[in-house]
Amino acid sequence: MAFLAPAFLALAVLAGVPLLVHLLRRKIGRTVDFPAVRYLARMEQEHSRELKLRNRMLLLLRILAVIALALAAARPIARLFGVGHAPIALAVVLDNSMSTGVARDGRVLFDSLRGDVRGLLAQLSGEDRAWIVTADGRVIGGTATTLEQSLAAITPLGGRGDLAVATQRAVGLARSGAPRTPVVAMVSDGQRSAFRTDSLVDAGDVPVVLLQHGASDVRNRAIVMAEPSPVRWTPGGDVSLAVVSPDSAAWRLALDGRTVARGVVPAATAQAPSRITQRLASSSNGWIRGSVELDADALRADDTRWFAVRVAPPPTVAIRTQGGPFLSAALGTLVDEGRLTRGSESDPRVVTVSSAEADGTRKPVLLTAPADPLQVGSANRQLTRLGIPWRFGAIARGVVVARVPSRGGVADSTSPTALAFEGTTVRWRFPLVYSPGASSETAGASAGAAAPNTASTALDTIATAGGAPWVVAGDGYVLLGSPLDADATDLPLKAAFVPWVLEALARRLGDDGRLITAVPGAVVTGLRDVTALERPDGTLLPTSGDRVTVPSQAGVYFLRRQAARVGALVVNAEPAESELAGTGTSSADGNTLIASLVKGADVRAEATSASWQRTVFALAEGQALLLPLVALALLALIAEAWISGR
Repeated sequence: MAFLAPAFLALAVLAGVPLLVHLLRRKIGRTVDFPAVRYLARMEQEHSRELKLRNRMLLLLRILAVIALALAAARPIARLFGVGHAPIALAVVLDNSMSTGVARDGRVLFDSLRGDVRGLLAQLSGEDRAWIVTADGRVIGGTATTLEQSLAAITPLGGRGDLAVATQRAVGLARSGAPRTPVVAMVSDGQRSAFRTDSLVDAGDVPVVLLQHGASDVRNRAIVMAEPSPVRWTPGGDVSLAVVSPDSAAWRLALDGRTVARGVVPAATAQAPSRITQRLASSSNGWIRGSVELDADALRADDTRWFAVRVAPPPTVAIRTQGGPFLSAALGTLVDEGRLTRGSESDPRVVTVSSAEADGTRKPVLLTAPADPLQVGSANRQLTRLGIPWRFGAIARGVVVARVPSRGGVADSTSPTALAFEGTTVRWRFPLVYSPGASSETAGASAGAAAPNTASTALDTIATAGGAPWVVAGDGYVLLGSPLDADATDLPLKAAFVPWVLEALARRLGDDGRLITAVPGAVVTGLRDVTALERPDGTLLPTSGDRVTVPSQAGVYFLRRQAARVGALVVNAEPAESELAGTGTSSADGNTLIASLVKGADVRAEATSASWQRTVFALAEGQALLLPLVALALLALIAEAWISGR
């Protein structure tokens, strides 16, 4: 037996009050002999057995009433008789991933899932605790009425979500409702890709019951890729598309809502989609929202895929030979392709590319370490003159591997920076020392000490080598701790070197801002200078700090710094969400599916909504004894009143 409010068991001590009163009434004072009293004594002796039985019955009934009320106040649960189900701590995992928005037989599948959950909520009592956990991990708690109201506002996400995280959270919530019986109830479309996980969720002794609805018979068309190249158009560029369709499909490509290209693709599978590269040009300037669309089908959410580009003249650079032949060749290639133009250092908008010891440079600058170690003093004096808060330390030799720091615990693996620097071999370098306001002599004496662990230092560090900053960036500068020479590092030999140079000149030293691609619900970092996200409808979503949770709906969200657009966050669903292949709807198929996500003492699947609901509440161990105990106390009091009145 368990108690929901065990503190009220203390009321049971009141059962001693009737016994105390009974004992006090038996106390006999001084005996006085009167004839009338002798007559009464004879009568009492004749009826003493009946009176003792009556008094004891009254005593027992009063004690029983007090104990029953104390137990009822403690709200017990036991494997005995009772009325209704035992109090339950129910966490409902509602799969609202993008694929649940598919329409079948004139009804959206998610409406069916929502109806199943509504049936569960209707059976909850005031003793129960319940939560709804959606596929993106959002938790909604409250009374059954509150949950039903919140349920109506839940809609399918713009992406996959994470059922494993949602289930893990639901298990924890169900456990928190002790001593109520913990149960996790899942309802899903049964999409196989959603149940794939790197590690199983351990539910332990918490029962998990799955109800799945299949949608594998739906024919779906989807755009699984739309990528611009390059990100900065001057003013033209390419858009690469990938389309999956069971038959031929017409597509449209739009820039800022205006259709600029059309075409038709043949039938293609998810394993071998139809691929197209479309050449475009824009007469507009600035950040542009682009989309590729298909005709509407059963799953509307994947009929549009978003991208963003910035249309602007190419960045202008002034190239000094001190940067080395590799850097000069990379810049020359970008100039020949029209992605950069040459300019004069006298223009304040021109980025100067040089070695750090060169005289007469001005911000914005991209500087490399001097090839001659004897020039470190001159280089540090130039850094001081430019107001750059970093200095070259003493030379460090020996092969080390460069690393790109994670931001907020999130590793970067796809950006030009990560592709260029992560894993790059460095043979010799000048570890960079964070020394705002320090002299060159002070910095040189640091002998390569790492920068202090401050927030500003960490945010400025692009890559480290040997544990010390190796490439850093800040307001108007990018600084490398090695010369761009094959003897010092393999960086200029990597294919990602030229794209990184363009990214550094256009975004870090220019005005391109940042282009981020993400899936709904992900966390992106490095947005400390962003004040708001501009939604597709033009409204603003204020942001603060370095981390931002990606909106749950697909689209292009421009990064705003006050009134200026400084980048774009492109949100699209995972391509796997368009693969509607699921399992059968039998309980055996469901058991196989849930076993790929959850392990535990009692993990099962049900084939119908009715059996799912019955199983969930049947798992509630025992019955609630509140009403039977209250009824017992009332019967005891009624019997006591009847006997007392005789």
